[in-house]
Amino acid sequence: MLSPVRAPRVYEHIVAQLERAIYEGRLQPGDKLPPERQLVRDVHASRVAVREALRILEHRGLVEVRQGSAGGHFIREVNAGLVARDFHTLLRLGRVSLDQLIEARLLIEPEMARLAALRATEVELKALRCAVEEGPGPHARAFHLAFHRLVADAARNPIHVALTNAVMDVEEQLPLPPALTAEDSLRLHAAHREILDAIAFRRPDDARAIMHAHIIDVQQRLARRDADRSSVRTVEAS
Repeated sequence: MLSPVRAPRVYEHIVAQLERAIYEGRLQPGDKLPPERQLVRDVHASRVAVREALRILEHRGLVEVRQGSAGGHFIREVNAGLVARDFHTLLRLGRVSLDQLIEARLLIEPEMARLAALRATEVELKALRCAVEEGPGPHARAFHLAFHRLVADAARNPIHVALTNAVMDVEEQLPLPPALTAEDSLRLHAAHREILDAIAFRRPDDARAIMHAHIIDVQQRLARRDADRSSVRTVEAS
């Protein structure tokens, strides 16, 4: 059956107006909203209604509060924060595994590498080259994830960037099997170089295929490390 129609509350009207201004580009990332007193006068509403509207916009990730003498409410830059927050919630609830994350990466990153080969600018290629030339060093995991973030940037699609950064943020929080061996790290580094070459030489199909093979290889190496650790535990317990 039909239910009674509720008239929108005042703060909901304020939220709708500000959201529309953001989505239509009249308010840009980094723009500062007028002070509360001015908003109260502009929209002819109470301070309570204005504050509730700002609180909702902040919760939705459209507005951020900055402290200090130059602080206030600012239109937020687009980032993966909200997506990552939901992923982190799943992680803390124990509903995300490393295998599931790698499965998601297989859906996202090969196509991302293909687009990077078509779209990467010289600035983005330079950043990728620097990352590969630097090598994994003592922080192989951080290096590995940083390289993939740079490939996402080179794909020049904000959805790819948001999804990739969110997945990488969550993967950094996952407990991994024992550290990869030196041989593993060298192979990952070589795969990064192959991906970079395919992107730099504008070979989109190769970039996609190499990225797919690379992620599968990482999954298999981690599985072997996990299996080795389980075997050691079994021997110690016997």
